[in-house]
Amino acid sequence: MSSDGPHVVRHPGTSGYAVVLVHGFMDDRHIWDGVTAALGEAGTETVRLDLAGSGTRSGADGPFTYDRLAADVVEVLDGLTEPVVLVGQSMGAVVAEFAAAARPHATRALVLLTPVPAAGVPMSEEMRALFGPKELTAEYVEFGRTGFSVAMPEEALRQQVATALRMRVSVAGELADCWIDGHPDGGRPSAYPGPVLVVRGGGDPFVTERLVKDAVLPRFPAPEYVTVEEVGHWPHAERPAEVAAVLGAFLARRVERDPWSPVGHPC
Repeated sequence: MSSDGPHVVRHPGTSGYAVVLVHGFMDDRHIWDGVTAALGEAGTETVRLDLAGSGTRSGADGPFTYDRLAADVVEVLDGLTEPVVLVGQSMGAVVAEFAAAARPHATRALVLLTPVPAAGVPMSEEMRALFGPKELTAEYVEFGRTGFSVAMPEEALRQQVATALRMRVSVAGELADCWIDGHPDGGRPSAYPGPVLVVRGGGDPFVTERLVKDAVLPRFPAPEYVTVEEVGHWPHAERPAEVAAVLGAFLARRVERDPWSPVGHPC
């Protein structure tokens, strides 16, 4: 990997495939700690990374676009020898989708957790300003996290605040523009041809059921759709064991019972 490439943490397992976990806006790889622990107990190999501008890569140069972030994930995929299941949350769901489309032969399945639409999220200028603050403070981060969650543990909230405050405010603004404006390909059917699971938090006031049904599900030919009740926009932090159970059931159904045949990475 390049010197400015993704910071990767890998936990070996006996699954025969790796679950690659892609974090969302103003998070880093630690947002997946609880899910990683639960999947590890079942013997599932996991790989987590910090995207450019986040976590250990808070000093990375831009641009901070879907294409750049998807390239981060593709770099990780190209360093693995086993097939993968890509899991992304919120903005990271779009990043994971584009990485899966770039490496369809390596990606056994795709999971989109509380995904924002790849085409963008229409909103007023006043609302947009809330996501691209002029200053990042603990109060600002806590307000957003508690406002869009239902059952966020205090320890998880503290970790998320610390993570967000490591990000440069200019990067937060660029990333907000990225997922609000969306990608030109977001209005077309997805280029990823494999199995897809979409997971929504039942109490998520941002990625609503209507948004998912209108702007996410139609881009895939036969997606599965699951709602985790009593959680908001961060189910993987609010109820990680329950999210891991949903993932485990999907993996057993669509990956382990339908073995992957290695056909190599596309050029």
